[in-house]
Amino acid sequence: MKSKSLVVTIVITLLLSFQVIIPSASAHTGGTFTIIVSKNGVQPYNVQMLVNDTARWINVDNTDNITHKILVDANSDGIYDGEYDWKSGNLTDSCEHVNGTKVDEHCNAYFDIIFNETSLNMSYDDIVGKYAFTDLIFNETSGNTTTIYGNVTVYSDKHVTPGFQDTETTNNEEEKVEEEKSSVFLIIAMISAASAIGLGALIVFGKKDE
Repeated sequence: MKSKSLVVTIVITLLLSFQVIIPSASAHTGGTFTIIVSKNGVQPYNVQMLVNDTARWINVDNTDNITHKILVDANSDGIYDGEYDWKSGNLTDSCEHVNGTKVDEHCNAYFDIIFNETSLNMSYDDIVGKYAFTDLIFNETSGNTTTIYGNVTVYSDKHVTPGFQDTETTNNEEEKVEEEKSSVFLIIAMISAASAIGLGALIVFGKKDE
C-alpha cells in the first residue's frame, strides 16, 4: 500500500507542477504616458503606447495670456475638430483650488485619453493605429494662434510584456514566440508521458497489493 500511495503522490505532484510551469496569461493593465506641453512645443511629439494605456497632455507653459488646446483626429479624416474628434478645451498651466476643490470646474491643466475599449467605446482592434493631434497655442493679447503637430501611435499588447514602448517588431521576436510555444508543447508532452507512466505503475502496484 505504501508503494501505491507513493505513486499517487508523484502523479499529483506532476499535475500541480504543470500549473506552475504554465502560467496564466495576463492582459496589459495600462500605464500613463505624459506629453509635456510648453512654450517650446510638445515633447515627445511622437508617442508610442499600448492598448489600455493613457495619453496625458500636461500644460507647463506659464507664459502670460497664453492657452493651449489639444485636438486629436480620432477618425483619421484629416480634420481635428470634427464631431467625433477629441478636444481638450483650453489648458492653462495651473488651476486655482480652495480646500482641494477647483474654483473654476472648467479650468484644466492636463488632458487625458484612455485608449481602452470601455473609455472609447471601440473594439480592441479598432483602437490600434495612429492618432494625429495638434496643440493650438492661442495668444490672448495678439489674437494669434500657433499650431504644433504630433502623433500618438497605439499598438496591440499581444505577445509583448507590460511597459512595451518600442515601435519596431522584428522577425526575431516572432521566432521567439514560436520557440516559446514549442517549449510549452514539449512540457505538456513530457508531463502527459510521466502521468501515463505513473498511472500504469499505480495499476500494477494496486494489483500486487490486492
